Amino acid sequence: VAHDFNNALSPIMGFSEMLLNHPEMLDDRERVMHYLQTVNIAARDAANVVRHLREFYRPREANENFQPVDLNQLVGGTISLTQPKWKNQAQAKGIPICLKKDLQPIPLIAGVEAELREVLTNLIFNSVDSMPDGGTITLRTCTEGKHVTLEVIDTGMGMTEDVRQRCLEPFFSTKGEGGTGLGLAMVYGIIQRHSGTIAIESELGVGTTVRILLPLPKGREAID
Repeated sequence: VAHDFNNALSPIMGFSEMLLNHPEMLDDRERVMHYLQTVNIAARDAANVVRHLREFYRPREANENFQPVDLNQLVGGTISLTQPKWKNQAQAKGIPICLKKDLQPIPLIAGVEAELREVLTNLIFNSVDSMPDGGTITLRTCTEGKHVTLEVIDTGMGMTEDVRQRCLEPFFSTKGEGGTGLGLAMVYGIIQRHSGTIAIESELGVGTTVRILLPLPKGREAID
């Protein structure tokens, strides 16, 4: 929980520090409004983490309030939310990270937007952590039959087969004291509640691909 709460706080700290360190930016009303909107979304996501403390690995309830979600729009918003880590902080450390989008036209899905944003935030941060010397993160969406696919692909250190098989287990971490082992476990729990599946492919020294399949609402199946 602390892991995901810190993820939500990261853009709040990043954008507020940027404005405090560069007060001349306050003259650019449009830019400041964009930063404030991003901070507000992050704060709401942090509040959502607190509200859902009880929901770790809970099953989906019959009256779950799922809403239509534009996954492509969510990807774009999450890129902005996570920018302080994958761009600003990384560049400050001399680590070049390139984030690319490969977003195909896809139908709306049913879900909880804050939870899906939490999934993508975790995956982006994991990719950043796996590239201490820099690299590329690619976010890809497409439609496959009755599912929408979301892929997070990085050119990081990759995982051994043993680590790959265990990485979704709660409290399993390869980050030592810097990791809680809850990030991917929370991702797994959220995807399960959305009736989706998650698959991870990884090769040591090459990179990792996380592939998530989320079902389309009934009647919205793609035509092959």
